[in-house]
Amino acid sequence: MAGQRIRHDPDRELRGQGIANLVSPLFGGIPATAAIARTAASIRAGATSRLAGVFHSVTVLIVTLALGPLAGHIPMATLAAVLLVTAWRIAEVPEVARIFRRAPREDVIVLAATVLITLFFDLTYAIGFGVVASTVLLIRRLVSIPAAAAMLPDANGRIAQVSDELGALIKSRPDIDFFTAQGLLSFHSAASFEYQLQGDAHRPLILRMKDVHHIDTTGLLTLEGIIEHRKRHGGRIILTAIQPEVRPVLERFGIIDLLGPENVFEHTKCAIASIDHPGLPHPEHEHRTHDAPGLAAAG
Repeated sequence: MAGQRIRHDPDRELRGQGIANLVSPLFGGIPATAAIARTAASIRAGATSRLAGVFHSVTVLIVTLALGPLAGHIPMATLAAVLLVTAWRIAEVPEVARIFRRAPREDVIVLAATVLITLFFDLTYAIGFGVVASTVLLIRRLVSIPAAAAMLPDANGRIAQVSDELGALIKSRPDIDFFTAQGLLSFHSAASFEYQLQGDAHRPLILRMKDVHHIDTTGLLTLEGIIEHRKRHGGRIILTAIQPEVRPVLERFGIIDLLGPENVFEHTKCAIASIDHPGLPHPEHEHRTHDAPGLAAAG
């Protein structure tokens, strides 16, 4: 409910109903289903305790047993009017209208289609369509995000991904290719990732991995192919700022061994120094921090 300060947790309610549906058949009971109408009514009435659902159920039971015969005399038009008013309040029509005016066009299409399918067909079909359509849109948006981007200065002369100190160092080294990997290195972005890194294989390449928090098998195979291609042509590729959750994946797949420990750094500026002085000891065995904008010591 958008207007409430304390938001309802639908997962808690659904978990409770799921457990009830698993247990009740063992005692001859029948499955129950989720109904937002009663939850919305409780919230509108100011309910704050989890006992609200219990009292609601008891009230419905008492009214059904005591006044059940009289319910048959209620006109259907009256019941329909009650349902329309309830649906209007639950839907929060002003909020929905604002979404239609301001939300992205793809989301508006999914919302409108879901509403129409609910009205003219069935809620089950509408839910299925909404889930599938939203998944397709999500994949489409993920594909549109570049998997890797060259670290180049913007209109203001700054490199947005790093600190000013590191940006100045990067701009002073046109002999090195600097790229930052971003988003998810997965099946949807592997081809784009490989294409972005297809440069002069003889030049050193420093790939900053700070913005990568997940990489799947396709991404690992693509990265492996890029490394092998560079090595075959005498080039060097260095990975920097690898996230803690990604590094074990790279180690298990053999990417770190393929690169060699001399080509894995936490600081990008240390990676640059290793290109100028390849015989120096690895400077980051004792200090392991990530490079990030705003950190003067970041590399």
